[in-house]
Amino acid sequence: MAIALAAVLASGAAQAAERGISAGEVVIGTSTPLSGPAAPWGATALGAEAYLAHINQQGGIHGRRIRFEIRDDAYLPPRAVANVRELVDRVGVFAIVGLIGTANTLAVRDYLIANQVLWITPTADAQVWVGYQDTRYLFVTYPNYLQEAIILGRYAIEELGARTLAVFYQNDDYGKTGLAGVQQAVEASGGRARLVAAVPYELTETDLSGHALRLRQSGAEALVLYATPRHGAMIAAEIAKIGYQPHRLATFTLADPVMATLAGPAWEGTIVTGFFDFPGTNPRVDQVLSIITERRPELAQTPFNALAGVAFLEPLLEGLRRAGPDLTRERFVQAMETLQGWDGELLQDVTFGPGRRQGLEAIFLAQYRNGQPVRLTDWIPYPVEF
Repeated sequence: MAIALAAVLASGAAQAAERGISAGEVVIGTSTPLSGPAAPWGATALGAEAYLAHINQQGGIHGRRIRFEIRDDAYLPPRAVANVRELVDRVGVFAIVGLIGTANTLAVRDYLIANQVLWITPTADAQVWVGYQDTRYLFVTYPNYLQEAIILGRYAIEELGARTLAVFYQNDDYGKTGLAGVQQAVEASGGRARLVAAVPYELTETDLSGHALRLRQSGAEALVLYATPRHGAMIAAEIAKIGYQPHRLATFTLADPVMATLAGPAWEGTIVTGFFDFPGTNPRVDQVLSIITERRPELAQTPFNALAGVAFLEPLLEGLRRAGPDLTRERFVQAMETLQGWDGELLQDVTFGPGRRQGLEAIFLAQYRNGQPVRLTDWIPYPVEF
C-alpha cells in the first residue's frame, strides 16, 4: 500500500511540474486577429474552439478536456507579444496553437523557443524556420509562402501564358516573401516572363486607388496578391473599377469565400491555393464544417478560415492521443515524431520525425467560379526544408 501510494504521489508530482497539464485538463492558447484588417483570419481560432467543444463533449482525450485560451492581437506584434507572455507566464499553457502573422511570429519566436513551449503550426512564412536551430518543440502544418509563390508564378507563366507579372503585397515579411517567390519563378522562366511591377501597401492604408493605377500602368498580364482579406478585396475591386483585368492569383490566406463577399464580382476568376480539400469536395471536410457551424453558425460565412483553424489543431489532437494518458511534453514530442504520412479529417500526408518539423510538402490550385473555389490541379509538391 505504501509503495503504491508513493508511486501515485510521484506520478502526481511529475504531472504537476508539466505546464498546462492536470489530471482532467490540458490548457492550450493562441493569439489571433479578432479585430483589425485581418479579422476574417480570426475565424481560425473560433473554428478550432468550436471543434474542441465537440472533442470535449465526447470526453476529451484520455479523460482530459482541452481548454483553449484565445487572445485578440488585432494583427499587431506588440499585442501578440503581450498575449503570448500572459498565456505562458500567467495562464501556463501546454502549447500555443497557430498564432497568425509572420511579423507576430517573429516577435514571439525566440521567447517561446527559450521557454520550451510546444508550438503547433505558427501561421507564418515557413522561411522563418529554415536554418533555425532549436525546433524540438515546433510542429508546422502550414504551407511555405516562398514555395507557394513560386508555384503561383510558374502557373501564371506556364499555364496561363503570362509574359508580364506584377505583385501586390503587404510591406512586411509575409508580403515580401510572396514577392521573392514570384521573382524566382520569373527568373526560372529563362526570359519568357518579366516582373514589371511590385506594388506594396501598408496595413494602415484605406485608399488603394493609386496602387490600382500603378498596376494598370504596368500592363501586367498576371497579378499575384499577398495581402490581408481587407486589402486583397480592396485592390481587386479597385482594379475592376478602372477596367484592368489581369489574371489574378492569390495566396491560400485569401482562399475563403468571404473574399467573394468582400470584393463582390471582382473576385470571380481569381486563382488561389489550398492545403486541404475545400468544402463540398470531401465528405470528411463537410462533416467537420457541420460540427463547427452547429456550434457557431456564423462560421458558415468564413468556412475555409474556420476549417483552417481545425487543420492547425489536428496534429496536436493526434499527438495527445498517441502520447497516452501519462502525458508529458517529452512524450508528446516523441508521439508527434511518429506521424508518417498521417491523414487527419482535413490534413493529408502529414509527416514529422527527428530532425523534421515541416509536416506538409504539397498544395493545389483552385479558381473562384460563382463565388466558390473549384479545384484546378492535383497536389503540387515542394521541397522539405526544415
